[in-house]
Amino acid sequence: MSKNLKILLLSRVFSEFSGAMYPVVLPLFILKLSGSLAISGLFFTIVMLPQLLLMPVVGVWIEKKSKKSITNISLVVLCLLAGTEALLLQIGYLSLTFLGFISAAMSLLFAVIDLSTKILFSEIVPEKELEKYNGLKSVWDNIAAFGAPMISTLIYGFLGFKMVAAIVAIGYLIASIVLSKMTTLPQNISQDKLVDNPENSFRSNLVEGLRFVKEHKGVRNFYLLASALNFFVANQEEVINPGILIQKYHISEKTFGFVPVCFTLGVVMAGLLLAKKSEGSSRQFLKNLFIANSTVMMLMGALSIIFSGRNQTIFLAFFLILELVIGFITILINVPMTSYFQSAVPIGYQGRVFSLLSFISSFSIPLGVSYSGFLAAKIGADWTYLINNLCVIVIVIAVLGIKNKDVND
Repeated sequence: MSKNLKILLLSRVFSEFSGAMYPVVLPLFILKLSGSLAISGLFFTIVMLPQLLLMPVVGVWIEKKSKKSITNISLVVLCLLAGTEALLLQIGYLSLTFLGFISAAMSLLFAVIDLSTKILFSEIVPEKELEKYNGLKSVWDNIAAFGAPMISTLIYGFLGFKMVAAIVAIGYLIASIVLSKMTTLPQNISQDKLVDNPENSFRSNLVEGLRFVKEHKGVRNFYLLASALNFFVANQEEVINPGILIQKYHISEKTFGFVPVCFTLGVVMAGLLLAKKSEGSSRQFLKNLFIANSTVMMLMGALSIIFSGRNQTIFLAFFLILELVIGFITILINVPMTSYFQSAVPIGYQGRVFSLLSFISSFSIPLGVSYSGFLAAKIGADWTYLINNLCVIVIVIAVLGIKNKDVND
C-alpha cells in the first residue's frame, strides 16, 4: 500500500467519524430548539436543498481542480463551521436560521469531500487493485462511523450540543492535518483514463457528461441498477426494519439497536474479504449477488409473515442473522460497482458522472421511502419488502439478461 493511500484512509477515519457524529444529534437539538416536529422536518428539507441542487455544478467544477486541495479546503471549512457552532452555543446565541445555513453548508461540503476522494482514490490506486482497496476503505469507513452515533448521543446527553460540535471540529481539523501530509501525486495515470477537457461552459460540460453516460452501456446499466436499489431497497432503515420489528413484533428500541450493529459487522467482514484479494474484479458475479441480496430480503419478509408477530425472540434471532448476511452481500455489490466506475470512467468525466449519480439518488431515495411508507401502511412492511425486492430481481434480469454477464456487457 502506498504512503498516499495510507494517508487518505487515515484522514477518512477522522472525517467519517465526525461526519457520523453530527447528523445523529442535530435532529435532537433542532427538535429541542423548535419544539415542533413540523418545523424540524421543514428544517432538514431546506438544509438538503443546496446539496441536491448544487452537486451537478460541483461535479463539473471539481474536475479541473486538485482533488487533494478541494478535500483539504473542505475539511478546514467544516472545522471552522463546526467550531463556530460550538462558540456561538457557548456564548448563548445560535438562531435556528443561522444553524440552518451552517448545517446546509456542512451537508454540501461533506458531499464534496465524498466526491473528491472517490476521484482521488482512482488517481492513487492502480486499476487492478481498486476493488481490493475499496474493500479496505469500506472497512475503515464503517469502523470509524460505527461507534460515532452512540458516543455522540452520550456526549449530547451529558455535555450538550456545543461539545459535540467542538469534537466534530477537532475531528475535521485532524483529518485536514493528516491529508496535508500527502505528497504530490505521481503522474502515471494511463492515457485512457484521461480526457481532453476544454474550457467549455457549465451547460456544455454537463451535457457532455450526460452523453457519456448515454453512450456507455456499462455506465448506463449501473445508473439503472443503482436507481432501482435506491428506490426499492434504501428504505430499509426508515420503513422496513421499524415496521417489522417495532410495529409488528413490538421489539424494544434498545434491542432494535442490534440491527445496525449486525449490518455493520456484515459490511466489515465483506470489506476484509475484498481487502485480502491481490487484484481483479468481482463484476462477473454482480447479477448473482443482486439476486442473492434481494432473495435474502424476501426471505426476511416471508419469515415475518410466517411468524405473524409471534415468537419474537426466535424471529429476532433469524432477523439479525439475515441482516448480517445483507450487510455482507451489500458491500460485495457496492465495492465492485464503485471500482467499475473508477476504472471505466475517465478521470476527466468522473466528477460529472459521480455527481449525477448522487443527484439521482437524492431524488430516488426519498421517493422510495415515501412510496414504501405508504405501501407498508396499507399491506404491511413485510409484504412491501417482498414486493420491492421482487421488483429489483426483475429489473436486474431485464438489465443484465438471463445469462450471467459483466455489467458492461
